[in-house]
Amino acid sequence: MQSLNNCLASYLDRKLESKIWEHLERKGPQVRDWGHYFKTFEVLRAQIFANTVDNTCIVLQIDNAHLAADDFRIKYETELAMRQSVESNIHGLHKVIDDTNVTRLQLETEIEALKEELLFMKNHEEEVKGLQAQIASSGLTMEIDAPKSQDLTKIMADIRHNTMSWLGRTERSWTNTGLSRLRKAPQWSHAVHQGRSC
Repeated sequence: MQSLNNCLASYLDRKLESKIWEHLERKGPQVRDWGHYFKTFEVLRAQIFANTVDNTCIVLQIDNAHLAADDFRIKYETELAMRQSVESNIHGLHKVIDDTNVTRLQLETEIEALKEELLFMKNHEEEVKGLQAQIASSGLTMEIDAPKSQDLTKIMADIRHNTMSWLGRTERSWTNTGLSRLRKAPQWSHAVHQGRSC
């Protein structure tokens, strides 16, 4: 009976061990294949890298756009300052032209007045000659103690020459002043641009 018990115990041990192995194979730790997840991880890593590169390019483009906007702003401010300077010079030149026109009108008025005075003097001289002829024909002798008459035509020509030369000098001076302002405007705007770029 003892051997029968030993056989039964041995049988039960093997049976129990086989059930334990079956149970472990069904319920125990399983080895899983993670290979398909690694492919997904690689795809996601590649997408993350591509998105990072795209973001970096976008940030670089934004920085370039900011730099270009700053450059355009500086150019605009420089051009605005230059335009205002040129407009100021043009306004000054208009004033010079107006002053020159006023001076020209004054000189023309003076010339007309001098022409009238010359005509009056010629008429007066003719009257004096006529009176002298009447006196000579009447037999009276009369001497006029007056300074020697001057040539009014020569005086008028001298006045006209002096006036025109003065007008030419004044106009050249005004023109040179206006041109020097215009020449200084680009230098000034260049200096402004240099100062801002430093």
